[in-house]
Amino acid sequence: MLAALIGLAALLASAAPALAQSPIGDSCPLVVPPGQRLLQPRRIQPDQVKAKNAMGCLSPADAVYGADGCPLRLCNPDAGVIQLPPP
Repeated sequence: MLAALIGLAALLASAAPALAQSPIGDSCPLVVPPGQRLLQPRRIQPDQVKAKNAMGCLSPADAVYGADGCPLRLCNPDAGVIQLPPP
C-alpha cells in the first residue's frame, strides 16, 4: 500500500508542472519575474474580486486583484504572518 501511495505521489508531482504551465483563459500580465511564471497568481472571476480583495492578503504569494480578475501586484513579504508574543 505504501508503495502505491509513493507511486501516486510521484505521478502527481510529475504532472503538476505540466498542468501549471497550461494557459487557462485569457492571460494576465506577469506580476512575478519571467523566470518564476509558475508562481504567478491565477486569474479569478471578475465577480469574485471584491470579496477576495476584502479578505486581504493570506500570504506573501497572494495578490491584490484588478476588476478584470488579473492580479495587479503580489502582497507584501509580511502578509499572512502572525506575530507571536515573545517567550
